[in-house]
Amino acid sequence: MDPVAIALTVVAGVAMGAINNLAGGAGVFGLMAFELACGLPLAQANPSMRLAALCVGLFAFLGYRRNGLRAPARTWLLSLWAVPGAPLGSWLALRSPDWCFWAYLTIVLALLLRQQTRKPAPDAPERRWPAWAGPLGCFVAGVHMGYAQVGVGLLSTLVLSASFGRDLLAVNVAKSTLVIVTGLASAASFASADAIAWPPAAWLAVGTAVGSYQASRWAMQKGVGAVRKVVVGVTTVMVAYTAWKLAVTLAG
Repeated sequence: MDPVAIALTVVAGVAMGAINNLAGGAGVFGLMAFELACGLPLAQANPSMRLAALCVGLFAFLGYRRNGLRAPARTWLLSLWAVPGAPLGSWLALRSPDWCFWAYLTIVLALLLRQQTRKPAPDAPERRWPAWAGPLGCFVAGVHMGYAQVGVGLLSTLVLSASFGRDLLAVNVAKSTLVIVTGLASAASFASADAIAWPPAAWLAVGTAVGSYQASRWAMQKGVGAVRKVVVGVTTVMVAYTAWKLAVTLAG
C-alpha cells in the first residue's frame, strides 16, 4: 500500500471507530476507503471490515472500563447467542451479488433511522419484551455482522434496548461486548475462507481503535442526548449513501 492509501484508510478508521462506538452505520467510511483508496472490490472490502469491527468493540469496552463502566456478566452470556449467526451471515456474504448487499443495507438503515427518530413520551411505560427477545435479537445481530457489518452498532442498540431499557449509555457499554463477540466470530469465518485483504484491514483497524477509545470518553462527558443526535445524523447520511450505491449497482 502507498502512503496516501494508508493515511486515507487510517483516517476513515478513526471516523468509523468514533461514530460506531456512539451509534453505528459508519462502516460505510471503511468501505469507501477500501474501494477508493485501496482499489478493493466489494467481495474483498466487505470481509476486510471485520478486523476493524472487532477493534471498535474491544477499544470501546476498554474505554468505558477505564471510566468506571463495566458490562455485567449477563451481557457476555447474552452475546454468545450471536456466535452461530455470524458464520451464517459470512457464508451469505460470500455468495450473494453486490446489489443484494446494498439493498439490504439501505432497508436496514432506513428502518433503524425510523426507530431512532420516534421518541417515546417521557411518561410512557417501557415496553416489556419476552424473555426470548434478547437471545433472538443477538442471533440476528450475529447474522448481520457476518453479512454486512455496517449498521451492526445501530442494530445492537435496538436489540439491547430490550434488555437495558432506554439508557443509551448503558446500552453502549453492553453493545461493546456484542460487537466483540460477533466481530471475532465473523472475522474467523472470513479468515478461514481467505477472503480478507490483511494490509488494508490492519490499517483500518488501527484507525478504529483510536477513534473508538476516544469516543468512549466523549460519550461519558456528553451524555445520552448527544449520543442520540449522533445516531440520527449518521444514520441519515448512511441511508442516502447506500441508496445511491444500490442505484449505481443496478444501473450497471
